[in-house]
Amino acid sequence: MDVNSSRKKRIRRTPEAAKALILKVAADRLSELGLDGLNISGVARAAGMSHATVIHHFGSTGAMRKALLRDMTHELLSDVMAALDHHDAPAIILDRLFKMLSQGGHGRLLAWLALERQTGTLLEPEDPGNLFTNIVDAITLESGDRSHARHLVLLVAAAAVGLSIGGDSIAELVGIDDDEMQSFPAWLADHIQST
Repeated sequence: MDVNSSRKKRIRRTPEAAKALILKVAADRLSELGLDGLNISGVARAAGMSHATVIHHFGSTGAMRKALLRDMTHELLSDVMAALDHHDAPAIILDRLFKMLSQGGHGRLLAWLALERQTGTLLEPEDPGNLFTNIVDAITLESGDRSHARHLVLLVAAAAVGLSIGGDSIAELVGIDDDEMQSFPAWLADHIQST
């Protein structure tokens, strides 16, 4: 057997392309395997890269998880901002927000970082657009009350993250069935609009 034939051909990527591939694979593994799937060796193997390559780009499992959370959160908030710009109904916006946080492990990754006290880096100052501020600004334009807008964003974010982490358990304790659980974002949107 030829030694060279058993080796995989090395693929050269730009640093940006390598990081993007690593984060894509990490997101897939988070969705399929949960937080246990977000380790350097598993992500490297699934991406067809060496352990050293992933370490080179991220330094540690924690740093890779933070980078993934930043990407996922940026995508989530960009979607919310686009929906606000298009004047989508609040019920539609909240439904998409709650689904995005609960699918793919986003909320659980956020919880892990919060427990690790690493959330200060969730959206660093150099992140483009400062999307939370943009969302607060968009709501302030509608309501005219910046404090009210900040409280709404906090309420919705806390509810969405909370449900993505333990919503099924909490719903069971409260006696809410799956249909009622699915209608929660619309219910919340109605109550927010009435205040």
